[in-house]
Formats: sequence, C-alpha cells, structure tokens
Amino acid sequence: MMSVTFLSSPRLSARRLLRGCLTIAFWVVVGGLAACSREETASTPQYTSKAVVADQLTHYVFSIHPLQNPVLLHQKFQPLMAYLQTQLPGVAFDLETSSDYADYERKLRAGKATFSLPNPYHAALSRDWGYHVIAKMGNDELFRGVFIARKDSPIKTPADLKGKVVAYPAPTALAAAMMPQLYLQKAGVDVQTDIKNQYVGTHNSSIMNAYLRQSDLSATWPVAWAAFEQSNPKESAELQVIWQTPTLIQNAIVALNTAPPELLEKVTRLLTHLQDSAQGQQLLKGIDTTSFVTANNQDFEVVDKFLEEYNNLVKKQK
Repeated sequence: MMSVTFLSSPRLSARRLLRGCLTIAFWVVVGGLAACSREETASTPQYTSKAVVADQLTHYVFSIHPLQNPVLLHQKFQPLMAYLQTQLPGVAFDLETSSDYADYERKLRAGKATFSLPNPYHAALSRDWGYHVIAKMGNDELFRGVFIARKDSPIKTPADLKGKVVAYPAPTALAAAMMPQLYLQKAGVDVQTDIKNQYVGTHNSSIMNAYLRQSDLSATWPVAWAAFEQSNPKESAELQVIWQTPTLIQNAIVALNTAPPELLEKVTRLLTHLQDSAQGQQLLKGIDTTSFVTANNQDFEVVDKFLEEYNNLVKKQK
C-alpha cells in the first residue's frame, strides 16, 4: 500500500503533496489501463483455420433440377431427405437446388452432388460427367410438354404461331422446351425462323409470360402446370392447355460412380419401396409422383434417340 508523508514546511509540503498526487495518479492510470487490457484480451474473439465440426454424420449432397423455384423445391423434397437420413444412421443428405437450368448443369458437370434428380436430358449427359442412373420416377405418362395460352388467345393451330413469341423455362428443359420445339417443327413451324423463342428461367415464369401477354404461348410440363393451378387459381382460370407433346421417360435419379456401392444400394432400395408404406406414399405425393422404380443407363437410351431426331430437325444441342 502506498503512503505519502506531509512535512511541516508549507512550500516543501505543497511540492511534495503535488508530487505525491501525481505519483498516485500515474499508478491509478497504469493500473486502470492494465485492467482494461485484461478485459479486452479476455473478450477478443479467437479465429482458427480449422473447420468447425457440427456433427459426426457423413454428408452427401442431393441436388434437384429446377422443377419449381428453389423455395418450393425445398418444401417438397426436404421431407424425403429427412426420411432417408432417419433410415441410414450416420448419414445426412444436404438438399441442393439451383436458380435455373444453366446453374444446375454447371453443378452437375462439376460432380458436386453425390445424388441428383435431373431431367432425362441431363441424365443422359451425366453419363459423361461421372454419373450413372440408379432409379427413376414412375408415371412416364406425365413426362410430356404442354402448351399454355390465354383463353382469349387467337392461336388455334401451330401455323398461327408464325411471327409470335413462345416462352420456355430454358433451352435444356427437355419436356418444357426441347420436346415442344420438336413438336412445332414436325407441325410445320420452323423453330429457328418462324417464331421468337424466349427463355425465362423457370416453369412458373414461362406460364406467367402467357398470362401477362409477354408471350403468345408458353411451354411447360403437366406437373408444373398442376402446381401453378393450385397456387395461382385466379391466373390459371384465364389460361388453358391447347396442345401437348408425346411422352418420353421420366426424371432419373443418378449417382456418382465413385459413391460407396453399399450406400447406393441402400438409397435405391429405400426410394423404390416408398410406395409400400403410408409414410412413403405421403412423401411421394409431396414430390408429385406415385413411385420410384429401379433403372439404369440403358433405360435412357430412348433419350439418345430423341436427341438424334431433335438435332436433325431442330438444331444441334450439346
């Protein structure tokens, strides 16, 4: 403990008093700074280059092509991811969506997802990107293109489309762009010169283009049209399906060639037996199908035949 002695001489006492006070003040400030320094050191966040391990699960990315907008896809497919995870202890499935088909294709080419649900076109291409088919959705009769027009539209036949605008989700949307374009080409409309092709990103946007009169006709597929009718009753009441294309094969489930074989077998078994339980049937209903069935690369050779015809009649598509 510091002590200060005061002498009897007034001048000396005053000087020593002042010196003593300054000394006290110095140590008070030093002590205060030391105390502040200790507090700041204790509260300073610590940084590390090591990843924080949130759990002890093995994570696999499961991507979905842009059937609907990303928010709706998460609502529809997240319950399926949760179900797979509960059936496979130690494994987690991280659902990944994409903003549009170009974004989805970039990710698929890069092999970022262990599992993916592509349209048949991308399923066929993915064989060259390190994937193979393990299953597919049922209900092949749903995989077709449909043309949407306003009920007050003057368009009645494909010939009426010449000089008009047709909207699609994306050039590589098989059911909602490529199949409709082949349909029009066979009906006597030169897709490259007779019409203006407008690619708008998503199925919902394609349908809305017709409603808003931004296109004379819009292409989509039955599942997206049914979802639009349910969520947009006012707008859909002013629209109608005027034509539809022939069918093809349904959307696939593909997996990386390097994925653990035991995991692929388990996932395939779980998906293809969903219809055997009430819970599974509810999950299937949520993603707009009644079943998954086992499939392989050979099943999608029908897509190769379609692409050959499409390339010959419409344009080269790579």
